[in-house]
Amino acid sequence: MSVKPIDRTPNSTKRTQLTPSALQEENETFRGSGGISEGNRALGFKPAFYDMETGVSHPSLFASGMEAPMHVLDGLPSELVESRLENGKVAAIKPGVISGFVQSNHFYTREQAALATAQLITRTQMLSNPQQHNQLLAAWERFVLDQDYPTDLIRPVVEDSWRRCHQFALDPELRFAPIISDRGQLEYSHFLHADLLNAARPILERAKEHLYRSDSLILLADAGGLILDVKADPHVIASAGDINLIEGGIWSEKVAGTNAIGTALAAAEPVQLYGAEHFCAGIKHWTCSADVIRDPHDGMILGAVDLSGLTDSYQRNALDFAIMAARLIETNLASAYFRSREQVIEATRNMFEGWKNEGLLAFDRRGRLVKANQFAHQALEELDADLVITPQCRVPALDLDVSPFTKIETPKWLEDPLRLPIKLKEHEVGTLVVLSVHH
Repeated sequence: MSVKPIDRTPNSTKRTQLTPSALQEENETFRGSGGISEGNRALGFKPAFYDMETGVSHPSLFASGMEAPMHVLDGLPSELVESRLENGKVAAIKPGVISGFVQSNHFYTREQAALATAQLITRTQMLSNPQQHNQLLAAWERFVLDQDYPTDLIRPVVEDSWRRCHQFALDPELRFAPIISDRGQLEYSHFLHADLLNAARPILERAKEHLYRSDSLILLADAGGLILDVKADPHVIASAGDINLIEGGIWSEKVAGTNAIGTALAAAEPVQLYGAEHFCAGIKHWTCSADVIRDPHDGMILGAVDLSGLTDSYQRNALDFAIMAARLIETNLASAYFRSREQVIEATRNMFEGWKNEGLLAFDRRGRLVKANQFAHQALEELDADLVITPQCRVPALDLDVSPFTKIETPKWLEDPLRLPIKLKEHEVGTLVVLSVHH
């Protein structure tokens, strides 16, 4: 099934500490997902801990030094231990140590591991049935007239989408999706989604080779359903242009009705639609399959990848193709994400050693927290900051790649502290926030 982001953020800053009971509570929270060892061990994930102060991950070990198959505190380095029981077992770890997993030398929080190991939902309700096209067309006509239809014929994902379209008061006779034709506006959208486009470009190019003479196209859309890029043979793009299934087309459900892009984004899961299952009449001679693309940092939906063609080009494995493309794009996004984290860790080693009595927070270019020293916990408490020290924390106001025209409110706690650029080989890779502490 699809894993949605798990929000464990408290209302205000807390000095969260790992204890044996806290680990047990985390295991219960993530039971049944890839956020515990039994859910991800087969995929090469090993339990580990991440020290926010150093950016170093530590494997989970028994006190003897042997590798542990689950999260165990007793084998952590003594400098991370804050207190022990009389029998020597660890009672609490210093604040800022996070439990998670290591795979291919990259640290994943529990949420990130659960996202990375999510199993695909069952296929029975995901695939269209072209043989029911005429029946579905009749059901759609009944639905448009008085929202009546045979419940055993309409798949839940389609039914939910049709009802949303009815609530939007969308015209069922719509012939094509709206489109943004202004080149400047499209280039601005490309700027805003540079990370997504860079991750998707090699996947779309490779897919285009497989789609040669297939009468199908593959496309990338942002989280609002705006098509950012399309790859296909020229004659296919020409046909797609009739309904604006091209760059600049807007395919959210609210403006284009039931379609794989918009419905996948709305349902947050893979979707395949055939002909009559589309809500708007002008799109009913198309078949499409799409899956959402999630941010490896926090699981938020960044966009969707879609495989579309005319109804006579229908293939059951089209959805598998779209799902595979989405996972490959996410793999590229994850590589870029972990690379940015490693750059900040490398560039701040001396900075953290030089500031001994201040609270330090190191963020990457996109405002994602990478490191934080012990004084940062105290400083944030004193500032009453709504921030939790974890690798999944993000502060949009520290995003160096955001457009200068985008208005982002600076949190009150961030208004006064010193901010310094983090540089690696003359390249700015992030921001260091220096917080004063009352000693």
